[in-house]
Amino acid sequence: MPTPTQRSYTVTLKMPSPYKDPLSGIFYLNVRVPTDLVGKIGRRKILKSLRTRDPSEAKQRFSKEYATLQKQWTALRAGPKPLPHKQLVALSGRIYSNLMDILEDEPGEAEIWHQVLRLSQQAEAAVNGFEQWYGDAADQLLAEEGIVPDRRSRERLLREVHNAWTQAAEQQLKRAGGDYSEDPAATRFPKWKSEEQARNTNERPTLTALFERWRNDHLSEGKSAKTITDFSQKLQSLKTYLGHEDVARMTNKEISEWCQYLRDEKGLASKTVSRKYLAAVRAILRHGQANFLITTNPTEGVVVKVAKRIITRPKGFTDEETKKILLASLAALEQNSKVSKYNRLARRWLPWICAYTGARGGEIAQLRKQDLSWEDEIPWLTITPEAGTVKSRQFRTVPVHPHLQELGLTKFISDAPMGYLFHSGAQNLEQAIAFSSNVRDKIASWVRHEVGVTDNRIQPNHAWRHRFKTLGRNHAIGLEYLDALQGHTGKGASEDYGEYSIRALYREICKLPRVELYD
Repeated sequence: MPTPTQRSYTVTLKMPSPYKDPLSGIFYLNVRVPTDLVGKIGRRKILKSLRTRDPSEAKQRFSKEYATLQKQWTALRAGPKPLPHKQLVALSGRIYSNLMDILEDEPGEAEIWHQVLRLSQQAEAAVNGFEQWYGDAADQLLAEEGIVPDRRSRERLLREVHNAWTQAAEQQLKRAGGDYSEDPAATRFPKWKSEEQARNTNERPTLTALFERWRNDHLSEGKSAKTITDFSQKLQSLKTYLGHEDVARMTNKEISEWCQYLRDEKGLASKTVSRKYLAAVRAILRHGQANFLITTNPTEGVVVKVAKRIITRPKGFTDEETKKILLASLAALEQNSKVSKYNRLARRWLPWICAYTGARGGEIAQLRKQDLSWEDEIPWLTITPEAGTVKSRQFRTVPVHPHLQELGLTKFISDAPMGYLFHSGAQNLEQAIAFSSNVRDKIASWVRHEVGVTDNRIQPNHAWRHRFKTLGRNHAIGLEYLDALQGHTGKGASEDYGEYSIRALYREICKLPRVELYD
């Protein structure tokens, strides 16, 4: 058990599952397309009927369909690749086997197969005949295995599918005439072996393989790409320390010794080791265990004790620090012409908005013109995952404090061009998130190095959230309203019911006193 001054941390993972249509009762596969693949796939979600109302059957079908999607996404990321002839013949063998199995007991009339064979000959002679006849079947084979072939390989596959189809049709013609003898050429099709099967034949689970599976699921759920980079670096640290990445060889003792090495020899804080390094590896391995890729998890039972941090000052800005930053913010547009227009706008508005909303710096850095709305003459901002990252992954509304209105915030937003307020040029959401993070970090650096709020015991952006919470308590804003305004998740089930109206939130936020900059 951790002592009162020590803590241990765990990571909870939510796995995708079938979605039940509330009207029809039919289950669906309903998953997000990974952000990095939206452009290639052309949509943000995959919605496919599982054709069942039975929960158990739905889970089985979902697992199969989701595994197929994972293969397809992995292949799309890898890009087109050539396929050896043996694999092409093996794939085409599925066409042959399926046709032979389906019609094993009842091949139909001989004339049908005479006609099929005539059409098959026409397909071979026609321009694009193979594509018209076998294109869909070939694409289905490739999709099932998650393969993206290069152009030449797909053309060769169409030829092999044609050969397999013709061979199966000839055998059905024999059966229709009463000859059910075995096809002597049936053994020409080699057994299909996917790349994953080929790897698993000779390799045991590795950290890299588990990481790739976790990465695909993480992105498919629309989660941050930044986490992928962070986790990759943490896994590399463990691989370097152990000298291998064979998960089956790893022991609890080795994981514990790695954590000790990071703390004692690399000089990392216990909290960093526990909440960053150990948590990342544990998340990857738990995900692998949940997907039956490994049977044991060597991080289980490993705990890094974290002493309670010594706190010697409030986490929020003092009145003096607040005035210093906001005064500098007021003058930001007229100073330092070498700073870009967008960075000067961020210096001018981001600290003030944070001061009166208690929002995270990154949430304000990603505000867009379209995130300002009005209701009964009350202006309000929408903080939404559609614009970037929101920790709770839920949108929220924050009314604009009267002082911000007096300072001209609503006019600035209304006059701004459509899109992001503090950066431009992002081609997609992933790029916009990176640009917003850059804006946030530049503001933190500005506060530290130019404004001169240098106390390292506080965070130059996050301290606004602490100050907002403190002021809210001091001025009788209900805790539930403070949580709603700041995007803090409530602890009780009752928090999931109902909404907070703009008028109610505005009533509460108006309780915050104006920041008086001059005595």
